Amino acid sequence: MIGGNANLLWTGILVTTWCVFHSLFVTHWWDRLVRRRLPRTHPLARLVYVVFSTLSFLGMTAWIRTLDDRLLWAWPGPWAVLRWAGLGAAFLCFWLGMRAYDNRTFLGLSQLRAWLRGRPAPEPPFRRTGVLGTIRHPWYTGSLLFFVFCLPVTDVNLVWRGVFFLYTLIGAELEERKLLRDLGPAYAAYRRQVPRFFPRLKRPGRRGGSG
Repeated sequence: MIGGNANLLWTGILVTTWCVFHSLFVTHWWDRLVRRRLPRTHPLARLVYVVFSTLSFLGMTAWIRTLDDRLLWAWPGPWAVLRWAGLGAAFLCFWLGMRAYDNRTFLGLSQLRAWLRGRPAPEPPFRRTGVLGTIRHPWYTGSLLFFVFCLPVTDVNLVWRGVFFLYTLIGAELEERKLLRDLGPAYAAYRRQVPRFFPRLKRPGRRGGSG
């Protein structure tokens, strides 16, 4: 039991630490620091961030998979249908988001290409087409659904599910503030028109407010 509790504690600490640095490295403060210290290679910061985040995440999950865990909930009977429906909705959000976003800029590839050609890094486009005309953060929506429905629930994955679920909510709020700062009135108007995570149910004779 002591070992099990230690596993839960260290899982929570490790995942929380990863989340903190994952957010820190996309803040305006960090961007200014990198731009000031490494002005020539600053355009590569996004690509380095993506690679570092991916490798550190894979290392973290590899360690978590070595831990002994205890099954709490296996989605029995009809619950399995709900689980697979939730996962289907999650992957639909990921797919629709991938179609709507500028993935080359998101991954840092556009910035790399511009840097290799000696050109300024392109500004990320502000898109409102596709699923982005229905919800503002399809990948965050997909992540929330995924963390709820992804696996049979164990004591260990309940910890990292909970941390990642809260981190997704907090990360969405932080990104909202960053986008408002970067895009100003255009994003403020977009927020009023399009809900954050889930499509707004339309009611006859009513028009929605902010989401």
